[in-house]
Amino acid sequence: MKNANLRRALALICATIIPSAFAVPAWDRASLEAAERFLHVNPAGADSDIHKADRFPDGARGFYVEALPPLRAYTPEAGKSARDQMLAQSFCGADLIALAKAGDSVSTLTSGNASILTRTEFEVVDVVKSLSGRQAGQRVSVVRIGGEVIDQGVRLRVVDERGDPLIEGQTYLLTLVRPTDSSSQDFFARGVPVPVRAGRIDHGSGRWEPFVGGGKYKAVKQEMLRMKC
Repeated sequence: MKNANLRRALALICATIIPSAFAVPAWDRASLEAAERFLHVNPAGADSDIHKADRFPDGARGFYVEALPPLRAYTPEAGKSARDQMLAQSFCGADLIALAKAGDSVSTLTSGNASILTRTEFEVVDVVKSLSGRQAGQRVSVVRIGGEVIDQGVRLRVVDERGDPLIEGQTYLLTLVRPTDSSSQDFFARGVPVPVRAGRIDHGSGRWEPFVGGGKYKAVKQEMLRMKC
């Protein structure tokens, strides 16, 4: 009995002091600067300090990120539908397309306190396309504009209207790119992360036209794999 209690105590200590393998990497100056350049955050250094922004109803200071303009119309090429063109554009322009489960996230203020970026760690479940060599079972860090931090005792928030906050444990279909001029390992979403539940595209994802809400993930994958770049 004593040995069993000792083993349980040691297991608890180890779980407390050993970082989770799914923990999101901490921000550093190099990766933050790379993300700011790629996302064009405060490029001229003239954006206002978020501490001076208006308040949300709950008292937090911040703002909404302006939504993307509506998708432009596509004129089908000969023998190719508009849907196929959009799928090809998503497929050919991405460095990594994968089904992945969201893990922990960490947010940070950008330079000049102009905005907030959030890095989320994902575990790759299935790969549709990978120019980066990522495989199922590996991790990938994804950076998006938006998030919430507390700085100088003030709650600060940036809400990205282009997509809902990522939920830890939820699986998403990700279309990602990574800058070629950066040593950072971060990827960036080329489109809105699409929730996938029980093998089907979430019904709330219809706003991203290439994917039909309720469709099977495997069917979408096969459609992408037949695209020619």
